[in-house]
Amino acid sequence: MTPGRMKKIFISDIHLGDERSFAPHYPYGWIRSNISNLANFLEEQLNNPDVAEIVILGDLFDTWVIPTNLDPLASFVNICGNQANSPIIEALKKLAGKGILSYVPGNHDMAFSGADLAEAKQFMASVFPGIRYSCDPDLPVGVYRSGKIVAEHGNRYCLFNAPDTWTNQPSFLPLGYFISRLVAYKVSKTGTNEDFHDILKIFIQQYWESQNFIRDIFIAVAANATLNTDDPINMTGTSGFPPTVGDIGTFYEGLIENWGQNHPDISWRSAALNDGLGDLSQAAIKAYFSTLGSDQNIIIFGHTHRAVLKSDILEPAPGGPDKLVDLPCPAIYANCGTWVDSVESTYVETQEDADTGRHHVRLWTYPDKTLRGEAFVEL
Repeated sequence: MTPGRMKKIFISDIHLGDERSFAPHYPYGWIRSNISNLANFLEEQLNNPDVAEIVILGDLFDTWVIPTNLDPLASFVNICGNQANSPIIEALKKLAGKGILSYVPGNHDMAFSGADLAEAKQFMASVFPGIRYSCDPDLPVGVYRSGKIVAEHGNRYCLFNAPDTWTNQPSFLPLGYFISRLVAYKVSKTGTNEDFHDILKIFIQQYWESQNFIRDIFIAVAANATLNTDDPINMTGTSGFPPTVGDIGTFYEGLIENWGQNHPDISWRSAALNDGLGDLSQAAIKAYFSTLGSDQNIIIFGHTHRAVLKSDILEPAPGGPDKLVDLPCPAIYANCGTWVDSVESTYVETQEDADTGRHHVRLWTYPDKTLRGEAFVEL
């Protein structure tokens, strides 16, 4: 770390869209008015002598929020070519050129298949020379590690949004991709912004005991978007996916069985709740805190769009009050939140302080720069 530069800034879930998402009639993109705010924020960090690194924890680009009647996006070219996004793109180029920009992929900017992984990495390196790109060689997920910090997007612990390596190989696209497109279609017709997490939460609760849990939820989300089972989903340029809403719901019916075979440490019900409730602290405990001990005891996620900072982590207790989790070490879980228009913009800042022997984690809002929470672990 450069002497004097002791802070790292973590942001997530920017969701830049292509020109179509700015359509004058009911635009459906998640970030439009906040583009200038984020560009200003990035420029401030570029000139901040205390900042050693900016880390983007996924969903910088959005290839998922596309109405079902439009052609899908299979690359980031059209998003970077959207002139409305240029203030953010140019600021990121400057940060990368300065050697202080890192990035891990999320689900909304995941590669469609294994063949796309290298192409996505090459694209990021060519557009943002100097960027540090962390991605698994075989899956569209990545983990950032630095000292006591471990960070990732967080979607891999979620039933509907983790990479799906079994339904339509070699594609990674999970059912959440199609749910996002259903909701985008609804927004494009109504003009009312909606977060698919909120819709999903309602139907997860409604169909919790259903024998056809996956298909019932998908058909319900489609009906909520005024789509019938025989309505088409445009998948031009992709292969292997069936053509209609009803067919997609049936296509993914094996999700629960395959989840159990591929994720033995997380039950499908827990993974569904991770999607519906938007709290990934329990997933963080199982994935990191319970095994890594004191070497890495700060974990930072994105994905949920809900900014969080916890040092006393609670475990849900059915039928009674939540209880404190017995962690093997003092630990902090934080979630960056998001920069989409409909939610307060937030970011996580970490700072090593050798004088006090503490590693601080702070949750801030922007542009008002209100400190929403602070915690620390010993260096």
